[in-house]
Amino acid sequence: MSDPNACSKCGEASILKGDIGLRTSRDLELIMVVRKDHGIEKKVPLQPRVCGKCGFVDLFVEEPKKLMITRNDKPVDPDYKHRPLLEYDF
Repeated sequence: MSDPNACSKCGEASILKGDIGLRTSRDLELIMVVRKDHGIEKKVPLQPRVCGKCGFVDLFVEEPKKLMITRNDKPVDPDYKHRPLLEYDF
């Protein structure tokens, strides 16, 4: 596994520490990764890693498993009609 403190562009161990987040300028809400499928909507915050040497920014989500759709998830719109969830969707 690669060093989480190393920049993926220049390779230096100079990733800035602390609370660095992404927000929209208009409403100050978090920028989210949103997955919509089968009428189900899953969201996780997008996180940055910033290199203090070259300024390169990597974007990632901390908990990608939260984007997985399960059989227990319900559509956002209760009247949503589409094909049923199948085993290969998981």
